[in-house]
Formats: sequence, structure tokens, C-alpha cells
Amino acid sequence: MDKKVSIARNYAYNVALQITNILIPFITTPYVTRVLDPTGLGISAFTLSVVQYFILLASLGTALYGSRAIAYVRTNPEDLRKTFWEIFYVKLFAGTASSLLYVGFVLSAVRQYRNVYLIQYLNLLGSILDISYLFQGIEEFKKIAMRSIGVRVVSTVAIFLFVKRESDFVVYVLISALGNLLGQLVMWMFLPKGCRRVQKANWRSILSHIPGSLKLFIPMVAIQIYVVLDKTMVGILSSKSEVAYYDMAQKIVKMALSLVTAIGPVMLSRVSSLAAKGDKDSIDRYISDVFDFVTYASIFMIVVLFTTMRYFVPVFFGEKFYGVKDLILVISPILLFISWSNLFGVQIMIPFKMEKQFTLSVVTGAVVNFLLNLLLIPRYAALGASVATVVAEFCVTAVQMVSVRNRIPLKSMFRVVPKHALAGTTVLVFGYVLSELIRFGNIVMVIFNFAVVASVYVLMECFLKSKINSFIFSKLMSVLKRL
Repeated sequence: MDKKVSIARNYAYNVALQITNILIPFITTPYVTRVLDPTGLGISAFTLSVVQYFILLASLGTALYGSRAIAYVRTNPEDLRKTFWEIFYVKLFAGTASSLLYVGFVLSAVRQYRNVYLIQYLNLLGSILDISYLFQGIEEFKKIAMRSIGVRVVSTVAIFLFVKRESDFVVYVLISALGNLLGQLVMWMFLPKGCRRVQKANWRSILSHIPGSLKLFIPMVAIQIYVVLDKTMVGILSSKSEVAYYDMAQKIVKMALSLVTAIGPVMLSRVSSLAAKGDKDSIDRYISDVFDFVTYASIFMIVVLFTTMRYFVPVFFGEKFYGVKDLILVISPILLFISWSNLFGVQIMIPFKMEKQFTLSVVTGAVVNFLLNLLLIPRYAALGASVATVVAEFCVTAVQMVSVRNRIPLKSMFRVVPKHALAGTTVLVFGYVLSELIRFGNIVMVIFNFAVVASVYVLMECFLKSKINSFIFSKLMSVLKRL
């Protein structure tokens, strides 16, 4: 199959998954935020943030290492089977150790909400059984997408059936954790035929994977610090309600981000394969195109958030969560920073085995985030955590850009940034002025502002002769013609 077609197809599956991940919360979140109070949702987010540390230990860096290792051997069925099972044995060993530590922690150190912590263990068990690295490595994104979509639909139905009162936040946690575990179990049904025969454990061969996974485990720890630790610190230094506000703001921004970064897992496998072959020209071409796309899409998403959130939040979350609006606006720049760091870090550094530079970048972000959290959360609560997150993500991206500057055509890639920035700034000012002059109900204003922003942004990009805009527009037109 043509490589471009394969990438486009896998990206389409990943986008379908991300759209589902956006649509499902659009259905469930307004219901949940009205049935459950901020404290219950805060407990859910806080306990999940704690179990994430044990999930990190159970994964031991195999998520990124595994997909890269599988991509290197995917054309050899026997090596593929051997590599898959050896990496799974590493996960099983690490997961068992992590499970024992987690149960010990819950029984000895937890006094409040012990039942919630025990339910969250299902997420840890799900991470042990997660074999997504195999399907990402062989570029079978359709199976991942179908699995996830099916589980999300079932979980959504269960939320509406069983979450009825404020005290049902425990049921809400159970549904989410069971859904995650079910999703991981389902993937085992789709194992490729060559991998269904269990590989006999050869400990010398299994242990050979640990150094590689540990190289990626250290940066994963750092990433966890500034992705999860902020919620833990808000819960400790402020209140569980503030955790809920911060978590909801993060969810909205990450929903938008997921559409932009859906290309990441697809490109990781493809670039890993090209790196193994030494095909630098193809890598440079792919990376330049992806950079243009994520910059174009990220700036558009930021403008959409800025022009719609003051109307969207009251309708979506309800009045109890109105403060989420300001947090979303503060956090929104991470759309650009994370889309870039996803490209430079995950899609370039990992395939080229630049683990040291990758680790340096995320450790820098973790240190900055932790120090700013200590300084800002006690005084500004969730708002302080939001500022710390933006600064940390900027630092990660800056370090990565410096690290990869001699490996990719960074200077020529950045020539597209002024066009997208000018288009975004123009549309932001236009959208703001227009929303001040024209007033409808909140729902109508969300739809109206989005339509205006999208139309003007595309027109501005056309005026500025943006290549990625022309490419996207031509693809949309060809799809419409076929329909």
C-alpha cells in the first residue's frame, strides 16, 4: 500500500477515535457536572492522579519503547512475536511489583476514600494488560480506534443508567475504571495470528529490553510530574473542588489538543521504520508537513477557545463550574507548545534514540512545573497550576527545539509560523469585536463564533497562500464531490 495512503488512513482512524473521545464527554460532562458536585468529581480526579504514579511504574517506559521496538521488527513474523511477548513479560513483572506497592500504600497510608482508591486499582490492572504498543508498532490503528470507541459508548450508557445522585461519584469512578479494563482485555482478542503462540520466557532476552525501556521510563516520570502532579498538588495545597475545576479545564483543552496530536502515534511508527532504513529525505519531508499542519491546527483551536468559552462554559458545565472559563483561556497556549513537543520529542527524538535529550527536556519541564506549583497554588489555587503548566510546556518545547536543530530543517520549517500567527491574530481580534457587537443566546453564540472564526481563518490562510490550508481544502472538496 502507498505510504501516504497508509498514513492518511491511520490518521483518519486516530482522528475518528479522538472525535469520539471529544463527543462522549460532550454528552456525559454536562450531565455529570449537574448530578455530582465539584467535591465528588475532585475526589475522582485526585485519586486517579495518585494511581497514575503506580501505573507509570507498571508501564516502565514500554509504551514508547514497545511501539518503537515493534516497528523495527514488524516485517519479520518470528522477531515480531518474540519482541511482543518479551516486552509484555517486562510489563507483567513491573506491573506485579507496582500492584503490591499500591495495595500496600492503600492499606497502610490511606484513611479517606479507601474504597475509591481500591476501585482505581482497576486502572492499574488495565495498564498491565495494555498491548496497544503492538498495534501501534504494526500500524493497526483501526483496531485501537474501534476498541476504544466501543468501550466509550458502553461506559456512557452506564453513566446515564447508574449515576443518579451526588453520592454516586463512587459509581462514576467504578464505571470509568471498568471501562478502561474492559478496553484492554478486548485487544487481546485481536492479536495477530503470529503472536498468539506464547513465547517461552527467556529471561536473558527479556532483561535485554529493560535498559531501553528504562531510558524512556525516566522521561515518563518527568512527564507525569507536570501532567499529573499538578492535580495532586492542587488537592493537597488547595481543595478537592479546585481539583475538579482544574481537571475540567484541562479536559476541554486536551479535547482540542487530541485532534491536533492524533497524527503522533501514526508518525512515531512510520518515522521509526524510516529511521531503521536511514531514509532521511522522507523523514524531513514528513516532519515538515506535520509541523505545518500542527501549527495551523493549534493556532486555529486556540482562537476558537478564546472566542467561544465565555458562552460555552455556562451551557456545558453549568453555573457551578463557571470559573472553568478563565482556566481554559490561561491553559490554551499549551495547544501549540504540546503539538510542537509531540513532534520534536515523540516523533523525532524517540525514533532516533535521542533519549538523553528527550529526558533533559521533560525533566526541565517537571522541575519548572513543580517549583511554580509550590509558589503559585497556595495563593492562586487552580489558576496558579494553570500558569505553571503553560510555562512548563513552553520550557519542554524550547529545550527540544534546541536539541533537534541539527537533525531536521528547523529554520525552513518555521517559515510557515508567521503566516499562521498573523491569520490567528487577525481572526481573534475580528471574532472578539464581532461578539461585542452581536449578541444571541449562549448556544447560538458558540455556533456563530465558531462558524465565523473557521470561515475567516480559512480565508486569511488562502490570502496568505498557506500550503497546508490549500491541501486541507482540496481534500475536503474531493470528499464532498465523492459524497
